[in-house]
Formats: sequence, structure tokens, C-alpha cells
Amino acid sequence: MLLLITVFSSCGFFRAPGKDSCDKILSREQMTEILTDVYFLEGYIREIRLYADELDDSVKVFYQALFRKHGVEFETFREALDCYLLDRREMEVIHEQILNELSIHESKAESLLKELE
Repeated sequence: MLLLITVFSSCGFFRAPGKDSCDKILSREQMTEILTDVYFLEGYIREIRLYADELDDSVKVFYQALFRKHGVEFETFREALDCYLLDRREMEVIHEQILNELSIHESKAESLLKELE
């Protein structure tokens, strides 16, 4: 048992992959942009679910369009997400950037609403 723990520890089995490893799949900036768009898409889907009962087929199309917009395959995104999720600090940084981006969009939306009044 001790031998197995030593072997796994030495090969990095219990360690987070680190930014460089995840960055090779998708950069932090790309992940931030994609996840920000996921927040917007999920909000949109939640809103239109109120008016459309059968939306499941459309959700798949929406996500395909999102990944096409970013030039990323779903599998690549999933691999990068799994990698970043193993590194708590990296995910915290990405989450902070997403919140900043959402805050900027919220401010723009509020100013547009004021202009329309």
C-alpha cells in the first residue's frame, strides 16, 4: 500500500495539473470567454423555458453555436474544464474574470436602459 502511494505521489497523481498544463488545452482567457457566454446562454435558456415547453433540441443547437463561435470542439472544452477544475486557484481566477465581465455587461445594459427612458 505504501508503495502505491509513493508511486502515485511521485508521478503527480494527487496534484493539480497547474495552469501550464491546462493552458495547452485552452487558455485561461478562452475558458473565461466561453464560460461567460455559457452564463449568458443559460440565462437566455432559463427565460425562454417560461414560454416554450419543448426546448431540449434547441439547447443542443445553442451550445453547438456557442462552441463554433469560439472555434472549440465540445470535447476540447470538456477536457480543459476538467483540467481547470482540478486547480482551485485557476478556477478562482477564471471565476473572478467572469464576474468582472458580467459586471461590465450589466453596466452597459443599465446605461442602455437609461438612454431608452
